[in-house]
Amino acid sequence: MPSYPTLGLLVEGIDPAVLQAQRQVNAVIAQMPHPDVRTPEGLAVLRAGTANNPGSTELTPAERHVDGPGGKIRLRIFTPVEPRAVLYRIHGGGWAAGAPEDDDVVNDRIARATSTVVVSPDYRLAPEATVRDQITDTVAVAGWLAQNAPAEFGTGILLIGGISAGAHLAAATLLALRDAGDPAFGNFAGAHLDCGAYDLGLTPSAATATEDTLILTRSWLDGLNDLGLPGYTAGQRRDPALSPALADLSGFPPTLLTVGALDPLRDDSIILAARLKLAGRDAELDIWPEAAHAFTNMATPLGELALDRTTTWISAILDRVL
Repeated sequence: MPSYPTLGLLVEGIDPAVLQAQRQVNAVIAQMPHPDVRTPEGLAVLRAGTANNPGSTELTPAERHVDGPGGKIRLRIFTPVEPRAVLYRIHGGGWAAGAPEDDDVVNDRIARATSTVVVSPDYRLAPEATVRDQITDTVAVAGWLAQNAPAEFGTGILLIGGISAGAHLAAATLLALRDAGDPAFGNFAGAHLDCGAYDLGLTPSAATATEDTLILTRSWLDGLNDLGLPGYTAGQRRDPALSPALADLSGFPPTLLTVGALDPLRDDSIILAARLKLAGRDAELDIWPEAAHAFTNMATPLGELALDRTTTWISAILDRVL
């Protein structure tokens, strides 16, 4: 007899006090300004607001530079004692803002909790570079890691991840490596994709966002798309090389998708997770109630729980492959 799966999408069993604390944080987030990011003034506000983790770290980050298609790419690296693997984690910022330093606190925590080296690239930003250019940057770093991680870090086991635009670039990087027949693709044992955009033509939750949507308003979604892919129509943005949710997902590594229920990119994660499962891939989807976009990167009450879940998942993946 066939069995019939249930559709349980929301994370359950969260302490009501934590949810209430998250609602209070959301009330503060609702006051953030949303100038037009297509103007120099608006872009400056966005870039000033992305550095949202000013706390100290226990590990001391190191830096090095590797060759990229547009010049040298700076890498920021957190190395724990006796690393088991390397997590290639790409920062967010809507393709137009952000830097590896923005994720220092989270990257330090992941490195220590999972005994993984965390490497974050300072890829080129829009509008000076396009999303296509950024994918070539992140692919170049992935190739460098596949060739050099054993000598540099003592392990050739790789994972990939990212938050927001970084999650999109992580997924697009995997697909670009696979489609190019690059052996680096086979080095990646898992992927953690946190609140990314996987259909740049806009999924229903993104298309119905308003100016009251937390963090990513509809005008910011449109503006960031325009900065990253100027002149592209919605159909052109749905090129599978740019929109991973529309791609052939065969061969994709085990994946954990994290997203907030209030995130306008929620449906991107739902669709990508469903298509990964239909492609026979190992995919898990966590939708966190009361959580907005990029909540794991803002020291929010739910973010703490989601990061614990992430580090537990990474450790389980490594236990499986080591």
